[in-house]
Amino acid sequence: MTLKCLLVEDSAFMREIYHYSLCDISNIKIVAEAQDGEEAIRLISKFKPDILILDLILPLKNGLEVLSETALISPQTRTLVISSLDDDATILKAKSLGAIKYLKKPFTKAHLVAALDDISKTYAEVANG
Repeated sequence: MTLKCLLVEDSAFMREIYHYSLCDISNIKIVAEAQDGEEAIRLISKFKPDILILDLILPLKNGLEVLSETALISPQTRTLVISSLDDDATILKAKSLGAIKYLKKPFTKAHLVAALDDISKTYAEVANG
């Protein structure tokens, strides 16, 4: 099963890193990218992605707001937050709003792949009953 992934990151350089890191993962396909929180909400509504890779520091609407709205408009979406914000309160807030995993920047390709593998397994478990 191929999982649809929406990438939400305001840095073009970071988006390229994600593309490079994900090119070897055959079961995940990036279907769209957003550079700000408002664009993210529009694309989440349109694509109903299986996986959302989300930065928290975004223009127009921050990542925590995006997480909160995602739970309402696409409840099946699993979210991986990747952020330079590494205080415990922010991490707990993100998880309380539905983040499945939280990676701190900087991260390695191995950490990203492992986090996405964990998220992918939640879909396999649902599909296999």
